[in-house]
This record gives sequence, C-alpha cells and structure tokens, in this order.
Amino acid sequence: MQLKNHTDLIGCEECDAVFQRVPLATGEYAYCSCCGAELYRKINNFNTLLAMIVTALIVFIIANSFSIIKVELQGNYSETTLLGAAWIMFQTDRAFVGALLMLTTFIVPLLYILLMTYVLTVIMGIRREVFRNSRKTIRVVLRTLYFLRTWGMVEVFLIGILVTLVKLVGMVVVIPGIALWAIAILSVLLVYIGSIKIKDLWDAIDVYVPL
Repeated sequence: MQLKNHTDLIGCEECDAVFQRVPLATGEYAYCSCCGAELYRKINNFNTLLAMIVTALIVFIIANSFSIIKVELQGNYSETTLLGAAWIMFQTDRAFVGALLMLTTFIVPLLYILLMTYVLTVIMGIRREVFRNSRKTIRVVLRTLYFLRTWGMVEVFLIGILVTLVKLVGMVVVIPGIALWAIAILSVLLVYIGSIKIKDLWDAIDVYVPL
C-alpha cells in the first residue's frame, strides 16, 4: 500500500520497528508486534486530562506551601518545606545536592505542568487562533516536554522521604505534614499524566490544529 505521507508511519520507541498507522477508536491503543511496547493511543477525553493537570498544579502549590514533616525531640520541634530542604543543602555546603533537589522536585515539575496546560488549551481550541500565528511555539513546547520527562523525580523524592521516616521512627517523634500527603497525591497525578506519550499529543495537534 502506498503511503500518502510520512505521518502514516510510526516508530517503536523501544525496538525502533516501523509500522503503518491505522485509525483507532477513542480509548484504543496500538502496540508493537515485535516487543509489545505501546506505539500510540487515541486519547479519549482531553477535558479529563486538563482537569488532572490543573489538579496537579493546585496540589503542587500545597506541597510547596506547607511543611513536609515535623520532628519532635525532647520538646524541640523542627520542620521544613520542600524548598526549605533544598535551601538547607546550600547552607551545609552541599550546593550540588540542593540545586539537583530544586531542579528535579520544583522547577521541572512546575514547568512540565504549565507547558502541558498550554498544549491542552491549544488542542481544545481555547487558544487555537492565537496558535495559528505561532506554529513554531508548539513544536518547541512539545520537544521541551519530551526532555523534561527524564528530569521530573517527585516520586523518587517521596520514596526518599519515606525511607528517612522509617529510619527516624524510634529515635524521634515524626509528624507527617500536609505537604507529605500532597507530594504523594502529586506523584500519582504525574505518573498518570506522564503515561500520555508526547507523540499522542503531536497526533492530536495534527488533527485539531494542523501544523
């Protein structure tokens, strides 16, 4: 069968096998016949995805506005926020660790959420006419999103906190803060949002706002 253009082809990100695209119904997935990896999907509801991203932004603000944990030792209390933990690293001559913590748990997740919000508003038509005059912008945004996915490590930070809490139990009184629960919820939301492949967003852009 003759291909109309290069968009009829799809490459597997895992094994580099190339296939011809086939139309999918809403909610359906296409998988690689060689390695079984997901090739692409038809996103069923952008409203739901946008709602999840807005929720993630709200939870992100909460996670950075309250203390993560409160530690009590002999009547003395100590608590810190996520940014406070990064700042402590700078004060204790661990600038590299502090910068890495701030980058992976604050800057990258926030930028990722904001850029995803922008992309979805374009797809849903809220900014469609504006986008037609700046086609290069969406390309840069999508490529940035693809790059940022490897640097967002909120869930890794959460695991680190939980391991620390386990070690502290028995030595001090540990009181989980609001931010700890917010980080846990944020991790779940980001995992769900991250399950949407960038190429699926590209496909949606091609349908709703042709490049």
